[in-house]
Amino acid sequence: MSELPAFFMEQAKAGRHIQFVYDVSASRVVFVNAAYRTVLGGNPSEINAELPALLARLHSDDRQFLSYYWRMWVRGQMADEVEVRLVTEGAPEHWFCLTPDYQQTAEGGVLVGGTLRDISTQKAYQANADRFNARKNASLEILSHDLSGSFALVEQIADALRNAVPTPEPSPVPELLRVLETTSREGMKLIRGLVAIEFLNSTNTDLKRTRVNVGDVLREPLEQLQQGQALLGYTFSYTLPAESIYANLDVNKFNQVLINLVSNAFKFTPDGGRVEVVVEPCPGCVHIRVQDNGIGIPAELLPRLFERFTPARRPGLRGEPATGLGLMLCQTIVEWHQGTISVVSTEGKGSTFTVEIPQAD
Repeated sequence: MSELPAFFMEQAKAGRHIQFVYDVSASRVVFVNAAYRTVLGGNPSEINAELPALLARLHSDDRQFLSYYWRMWVRGQMADEVEVRLVTEGAPEHWFCLTPDYQQTAEGGVLVGGTLRDISTQKAYQANADRFNARKNASLEILSHDLSGSFALVEQIADALRNAVPTPEPSPVPELLRVLETTSREGMKLIRGLVAIEFLNSTNTDLKRTRVNVGDVLREPLEQLQQGQALLGYTFSYTLPAESIYANLDVNKFNQVLINLVSNAFKFTPDGGRVEVVVEPCPGCVHIRVQDNGIGIPAELLPRLFERFTPARRPGLRGEPATGLGLMLCQTIVEWHQGTISVVSTEGKGSTFTVEIPQAD
């Protein structure tokens, strides 16, 4: 096949990644480099005999996804890299990134080829980083609400003591109470400011979406929030889909949206209230609902809720300050994911925020 050297020469020089060429008309691999042996333990000269067993190792959740891209690939319409998993019983998932190539031959045939890079280590590092960030951000929210409530209580006690307890002149007590109030107020602002900075920083990095199981990546922050429910005095629950649902997400940014919506629900739900998250599939998309039975939102504020520095911003029930940016940032990140965010609320009965994002192919 005269086109093979020109088509493949530059790829084959790389060596340590698997390089291959597949003749679509002949339905066979016409070249695979030696990395096939070192990376997957196969025999390059037996690649066509081994190919069915290799394809059988594809993760069940990736087969339909890869089939879709294969149809694009053989028509020369696939330009993006694709990540797939190979499964071996009793071993961790083996992640690969496929960089595709396509060429038509002089005889009218089609060659598809590409590079398979083992990215298992990078995926493990990224998964650990995403889990750490999810736990950190959820813990910050729990801590901020818990301490905000405590600081607000101290401020209220100091104010009550000033008004209820007479102090002879001269006395340092009024000044001490003033310092106590000011310190509590500034401490509350500092804590919420740190949380706000963390959220703002998440929007200042480049969007990096990957195909992920939505239930798997949302479970970590939801579990962390549920563990902190005893501190906050709420009933917090969540429901994840029983089956895998995939979407293209920047995991860290999207988890920040979830945590921010749950945080808002906490802020406007009295002690003993209920906050619930439901993640479920719908045709072609995924719904994430954050609902509470808190104080709700006045009807006249709903149309401007997602504006920058929205006039709808209100301090929380425990004195938590509001920046007027949180929901605007949530909407921005959701729209980066080609999704939508909406709210239904009745004053005195609670609110439900719904995020809808497209499922991955």
